[in-house]
Amino acid sequence: MIGRLTLAAFISAAFISHTSAETNYTPNEQALYEAAKSEGSVTWYVSQYNTENADTICSLFSERYPGVACNPVRSTGQVAFQRIQQELQAGALQADVFSTNEDSQVLQLKGAGQLLKYVPENLQHVVPRIREMGDPDGYWVASGVSPVVILYNTKLVPEEEAPRNWTDLYDPKWKSQVAIGHPSFSGAVGVWATAINDLYGWEFFEKLEQNQPHISRSILDAQNLVGTGERKISIASLSVALQDMHLSGAPTAMVAPTDGMVMPVSVTSVLDAAQRPNAGKLLQEFLLSVEVSEYLASIYRYPLRPEVEVPKGSISLDEPNLIFIPAQEALDKSMEIQGNFRDTFGI
Repeated sequence: MIGRLTLAAFISAAFISHTSAETNYTPNEQALYEAAKSEGSVTWYVSQYNTENADTICSLFSERYPGVACNPVRSTGQVAFQRIQQELQAGALQADVFSTNEDSQVLQLKGAGQLLKYVPENLQHVVPRIREMGDPDGYWVASGVSPVVILYNTKLVPEEEAPRNWTDLYDPKWKSQVAIGHPSFSGAVGVWATAINDLYGWEFFEKLEQNQPHISRSILDAQNLVGTGERKISIASLSVALQDMHLSGAPTAMVAPTDGMVMPVSVTSVLDAAQRPNAGKLLQEFLLSVEVSEYLASIYRYPLRPEVEVPKGSISLDEPNLIFIPAQEALDKSMEIQGNFRDTFGI
């Protein structure tokens, strides 16, 4: 977790930059800002960042756009998605913007006519490889990427003994020492489980169950157990692992599995029934800004803008060993994957 002094320094620097260039809005941005001020706030349901990172982005947003409060509601992807569905059914939607690690969720919302079509002005400036991961019809944008890798505790596991591929996770020597998330709660884990099932069939998970892994709700919870030494090995988000290693000094290291790194794509959309649609559009624009990319790079996440250098330790998005799961495939298989997971692990 990024330290308070680091956060304070970043926000202070951003504020100085903002006050010296606060009138540098594009005409589209200015129009959205004026409309958003009349709405007063934006509510952001988000799973792609942890609570502290989401809070910081909201603070930066409100610094740039005084008079528009940003309210992040952080949870796992499946929890946020289910909450949105329940609110829509009740006719009492609270979220304006939804950011998730599972693009199949927004595909489902799009199919139900529950997303607002909006192509951000800033999208044209995004790294082309990431821009292409968004919806070609303009209902959501790719707002983050982070490969899923294997994480191990360096105090407990010598480098030469660390797992090198996914099938190593069910090696008996790691019995009761592996942590993973749950696809019924975590969008990133859902994508990972779909990819692993494509590679090895459900037999992989049946063998893994015999190793008695710890099942956390989210991928972040799983990798936190490795940082604390409660487990030796976990699946992990590369960007968050780098953040913990470099900014918190976690005794961990990563392995890029030889059989492929699964790449969940984080996406952001504005909901069609949003109470504050202009503020929602403004937040979506801001998430694609240079300012947010600079912050993301400072916490070892992939920046979305080519003007910002990719953090050391990140994996090239052109790496041939990356595994992408199409949104439609993830959606088609999600219920089966979640059901099989519950049956296999009893949770």
